[in-house]
Amino acid sequence: MYRAQVKKGGAVNFVSALTASAGQWERELREQGVNTVAVFAKEGSLFLYLEAVGEQAVAWQWPAPCLVLLEEWPGADGGHRHTVPMMPIYRDGEPPNARRTDAHERLGSLARLRPEMYSSYIFYHFALQEEKPYGFNPTYAIGAHEELIFSYHELPAPVFEPGAARHAWPESVLPSTNWHALMESHFQLWPGGDQGPVPWEKMNLIYCF
Repeated sequence: MYRAQVKKGGAVNFVSALTASAGQWERELREQGVNTVAVFAKEGSLFLYLEAVGEQAVAWQWPAPCLVLLEEWPGADGGHRHTVPMMPIYRDGEPPNARRTDAHERLGSLARLRPEMYSSYIFYHFALQEEKPYGFNPTYAIGAHEELIFSYHELPAPVFEPGAARHAWPESVLPSTNWHALMESHFQLWPGGDQGPVPWEKMNLIYCF
C-alpha cells in the first residue's frame, strides 16, 4: 500500500495522464510480477494498493507523464521519491496468488487516527489479525502513513474458511464490547454529509487491473 500527492491544481491532468499510459503501465507492472493494482484518489491525495509475486515489484514506478505531476517526498537517505510506502497494520487473510476474476467492486476508504489512540488502534488490529484470521474478508487490508489509514477490500468477498488462531494468549485480548463502537473512539471524524460525521470516507477508484 502506497501514498502519493498530486501537485496543486494537477488532479485532472494526473487522471488523464494515467489513463493515457494505462496499457503500457500495466504491461510493465505485470513484467515485474504485479497481478493487482488499484489507485484511489481523495482530492489531490493518491492511495495505491498493489499485490505482487516475488520482490521485483518493490521497484515499481508511476508512468513518466504522471511523475512530473507528483510532489516529491524526502527520504531517510536524503533522496526524494514520488511515492511513500504505508506501514501494513492489518490483513484479514493472505492475498491470492493469482488475480480474482469474480471481484465486482474494489473499495478504498480513508480515515484519520487521533495521535493519542494510534498505538491502541494497532494493538487491537494486531490482536484481531492473530486471534481471528480469515474472519470476514481475506482481501481486507489496512495501511498507515502519518495520521492517515487506508483500507482496501473487494466485493463480493472470496469464498474462504475461517482460519485457526495464529497466536494464543492465556485469554483473548479482544474486547467483548461492540467492536465498531470501540474503534470509533480512535478516529478524527470526517465532516460527512446528511448522515453526520463519519470515521471512514470512500475514495474514488481512478485506475485498476
